[in-house]
Amino acid sequence: MPWSAEPLDAWETHENAWRPASRPASPGWDPQDAAEIARLRAREVELATAIVTHAYWSEFAPADVLAARDALKRHHEQQMADASS
Repeated sequence: MPWSAEPLDAWETHENAWRPASRPASPGWDPQDAAEIARLRAREVELATAIVTHAYWSEFAPADVLAARDALKRHHEQQMADASS
């Protein structure tokens, strides 16, 4: 995939830049790639909304939701650690 969705010229930071960087010219994304990325991003938002608004989280006090989400996110890591012990 080109680095830019829209066609853009190449660029380079000036010689005294703190962190030199450059990018080649980008022809932009073709319509099929742009449509697929838009579809995937919309699906990502749909799934994230379903997770964040799920009734499961209402079981927790508002102050405990963050810790509960973090524990769920790390559940697989804990299972792997338990299995290796």
